[in-house]
Amino acid sequence: MKTKASELLRMFLEQREGLLGFIFALTRDREAAEDLFQETGIAVVEEANRGTEVRQFLPWVHEIIRRRVAEHFRKKSRRGALEHSGALDEAVSLAFCENAEEPAEVHESREYLDECLEELPPTQRELIEQRYRQEAPLRKIAETADSTEGSVKVLLWRARRQLARCIEGKMASGGGE
Repeated sequence: MKTKASELLRMFLEQREGLLGFIFALTRDREAAEDLFQETGIAVVEEANRGTEVRQFLPWVHEIIRRRVAEHFRKKSRRGALEHSGALDEAVSLAFCENAEEPAEVHESREYLDECLEELPPTQRELIEQRYRQEAPLRKIAETADSTEGSVKVLLWRARRQLARCIEGKMASGGGE
């Protein structure tokens, strides 16, 4: 079933705050986030006019955004800007999809991420660093740890869960635990 342009645009605008937060988390640049949000809106309408079928709106629009952000960083890197991380984009996207019901809180939770990373046990922190900052493949992490990819996935899942609990705790207490 094809989704009408007006329906996709309505969903896009209803998710404005969450999508802007997602773009900002990827770019860390408010001006760029606003520009990329507008570009994404145009892309959403164009895709709907082409008759693109959309089964799950948020993952679909996050993919459009990731492509726009990647292009943004490619243009900036030609001018000597910082390197962009695709794996980190995926992690941020997953976090936004998992927490889509409360997008206004995502910006606040981002503030506590670094604090909570420091509170992780060193082995978990190292896994998170290797996977999401260094973009190491699961296979390589598993080889280094003399483990299996399945075990590494489980350990990463546990570390992400602990991070989520830490962030939620800090948000509930206003930052001081």
